[in-house]
Amino acid sequence: MHASNVARAGHRLNVLCSAQPFVTGWALVELRTGERASRAGARPFPAASTRKVAVLMTVLRAVHASALDLDATLVVDGRYRDQVFTGTLQHLDPGLTLSLRDALTLMIILSDNLATAHVIDLVGLDAVNDLCAAAGLTGTRHRHALIPPLAPDHPVDATNVTTPDDQARLLELIARGAAGEDSTLGCPPHLCAFALDVLRRQQFRDALPALLPYGTEVAHKSGAGWRDVSDTGVIYTGGRPGYVLAVYTDEVPAVLPDGLPGAARARAHIADLSRACWEELQQ
Repeated sequence: MHASNVARAGHRLNVLCSAQPFVTGWALVELRTGERASRAGARPFPAASTRKVAVLMTVLRAVHASALDLDATLVVDGRYRDQVFTGTLQHLDPGLTLSLRDALTLMIILSDNLATAHVIDLVGLDAVNDLCAAAGLTGTRHRHALIPPLAPDHPVDATNVTTPDDQARLLELIARGAAGEDSTLGCPPHLCAFALDVLRRQQFRDALPALLPYGTEVAHKSGAGWRDVSDTGVIYTGGRPGYVLAVYTDEVPAVLPDGLPGAARARAHIADLSRACWEELQQ
């Protein structure tokens, strides 16, 4: 019996992962068949900014419940400005007024942590954890709205954590929700479709999309922490969501034996994994 496309992709991914001087976990879901494969799929990894997908869906669930309005405005004030590491808003004058829709967009496409902090203020971490629990993300825990400074050798559970399996499931639920096939997240199809649209506008494209054919649509969210790099997304094939790939690296050295930055190698590694999946799943 011939191996399936997913099985062949999984074999290639494992060979690539075994050659790296750091830990890699991944989860792959073929959306048409539901077939899946993983490596260290249940292992906890630092969630870094991939956590923002769950924050996005928590807000959209509140919008559906009429507790929030995407057209409502929020003021980006002076709080948190000295506690964030990425994004644009920290570099602009305080007092900028944004719609909730625009704040969500900045949170995802530029990984803006100041926007994220203001958005989490609206829903609270308990609501984010409630959504994850309802979605069956058993290895995910949101502990901090603002990521604290940590040493590179910090315990994984000192910060927000997730697993490759959990993030692949979350993205699968969003894709199936947008198609009207699943309502687990408590969001109707048009709000799941909004989430995919925002994720497709991601500006950091040096990992999952980097080696895919020009114009390939990828609805994704990347992340990077003190010793980890990640990217998780829905890859489109034939004009619609085709498969989900979630990749997490951990224990990435700051400098590799060849003198190159570990984070750069981790991003290139994720791009290689993504390309291998693309090649196998197009057959």
